[in-house]
Amino acid sequence: MKKPTYYVAVFGKPEPPDKDTVDSGRFYLGLRGTDTPGERGDIMLLYSAVGNEENMMSAAGAGIVLTKTKDSIYYRYLPFSSSISKDQLDNAFTEEDRNKLISIRSNTYWLFDISLESFSNATRGVLINWP
Repeated sequence: MKKPTYYVAVFGKPEPPDKDTVDSGRFYLGLRGTDTPGERGDIMLLYSAVGNEENMMSAAGAGIVLTKTKDSIYYRYLPFSSSISKDQLDNAFTEEDRNKLISIRSNTYWLFDISLESFSNATRGVLINWP
């Protein structure tokens, strides 16, 4: 079994039917298509750039990649008991990953890789609300 790759999946403004919310279990790839990274077993930190006040500019959960099609990544949503704020992510991420996080825009859907170190630092002590 391969070791997972870690990502931040940035959710911008939801615009159904293509652009979903963090808890939907689907990340829309748009024009990026199948050459976008993300394979079964990879782990995504699900970051909401917009949304309700409780989850805006924070990571509300993690997603375990189940499958990928030409236009979407499907994942198992694991909600955190409390969201991880952007400030907490800034403090937890390595400098390289922090620079990627700084570049996000609130209305876009974006996927970028992060190190295991950044993912571990960001999620250390965070509880999951198991469904």
